[in-house]
Amino acid sequence: MTTGTKQLESDFQAQAIKLIKQMGGYVIKIHVSAYESQGEPDLVCCYLGRFVAFELKVKGNKPSQLQDYKIKKIIQSGGIAKAVYSLEEIQEVLHEIFRVQYGSKPE
Repeated sequence: MTTGTKQLESDFQAQAIKLIKQMGGYVIKIHVSAYESQGEPDLVCCYLGRFVAFELKVKGNKPSQLQDYKIKKIIQSGGIAKAVYSLEEIQEVLHEIFRVQYGSKPE
């Protein structure tokens, strides 16, 4: 991975965290370390009482098999999880949660 790609990923992450907070969500950035399990989504949040996890990807990257597995396990457990490539995708997920909860999109 080039330095430019890492910067794009960190920029995307910072923008995603800001967006989730602006929309009223609580968000935690998962840092992979010896104490964290591999393959966990990058961001875990609570939005309108729902457990939501996002695996952030920049153009050209795809989730690993382990990341796909973790996303499927979250969904099977009743949470919402998705690999996303843009802020618009994150916003769509959160808008859909809002729509299901309140019957309309947020203003």
